[in-house]
Amino acid sequence: MSSHDILGTRFTILALLIFIAGCPLISAAEEQSTSSEEFSSVEERRLHVRIIEDQDSLIEEKKALVLEEARLEKLKSEIDVKLAEIDRKLAEMEAQKQALEILLKQKENKELQRIKDLGKIYESMDPLLAADAVADLDRTVAAALLATMKPRSAAKILDALSREEAAEISRLFLTMPVE
Repeated sequence: MSSHDILGTRFTILALLIFIAGCPLISAAEEQSTSSEEFSSVEERRLHVRIIEDQDSLIEEKKALVLEEARLEKLKSEIDVKLAEIDRKLAEMEAQKQALEILLKQKENKELQRIKDLGKIYESMDPLLAADAVADLDRTVAAALLATMKPRSAAKILDALSREEAAEISRLFLTMPVE
């Protein structure tokens, strides 16, 4: 039994004890038998019995309400525990998201550095040989590569490419995000 179950049970018992302490100790039947001689008419006696029955009904309803209140308190504490768990998991997920974002940024930086290094290699090559190599690359990679080069070296390589290849790489170069 969990501490929340024990707490709920203790609350229920306490509520019932408080309730019982405030209730009359004799039942409607006992009350009816002891006070049947006090009434001057049958109608008074019927009204009295009706009042006692209503009181008993109210007492039962009050007991049911106390039990329902205890059940709701227990549910509330269970919900609070689950909400705390959800908050904890959300915090964990946020930490994981931040860690992934850091790793992604590191990966992007490494890829950018590799493209810059490759750009330096292509700059030092003969422009015709570099153009042949660039022609075989993905056009987006080729545009990124040429963007890392000095304009003069990139121009020589573009000049050595076919007109269509140079135009496509130039278009991609213009649409690249500025860092």
